[in-house]
Amino acid sequence: MARDYYFNFNLSYGPGFLGWMSKIYTDKQRYLNALLKIKDFNAPSLKVECFSFEEVLLAYPNDFFYLDPPYVLENSKMFKGIYPMRNFPIHHNGFKHEVLAHMLKRHKGPFILSYNDCEFVRNAYKDFKILEPSRQYTMGQGEIRMGKNRLERGDSNHVKQSHELLIIKE
Repeated sequence: MARDYYFNFNLSYGPGFLGWMSKIYTDKQRYLNALLKIKDFNAPSLKVECFSFEEVLLAYPNDFFYLDPPYVLENSKMFKGIYPMRNFPIHHNGFKHEVLAHMLKRHKGPFILSYNDCEFVRNAYKDFKILEPSRQYTMGQGEIRMGKNRLERGDSNHVKQSHELLIIKE
């Protein structure tokens, strides 16, 4: 199952497995070499569990967490979902953003939280360090990414900037 997930995950360079294939997978030997690295992967202290964020935060009150919850869509610059398709925000609906904020305020350990930049997020996490990373976001741009031809033409109007925040508790 891990092999199949690795293949599917790396096969697609677009949102929700709807993109295009990496050239590594057209070369049988390169793909087999990548699979061998997975076969030999050993992390004896790695523990993978499947729980809700509520259960995890309660079970590990002092641990460091990296959290990447679904976007807050109401009053957001990110007016539509990304996964599995841009206009199908099913995985964003119904997420308990208020509960997450409340629990993280009480969490004793450090965390890094990536979130979309919107009024709710800024208000909910105003007591934490908030960073506004500046980077170009290319996942949804597909074939209109910045390339040599666009650079030569001086065509840079299509570049989409990130609207995400990093919220940090040290």
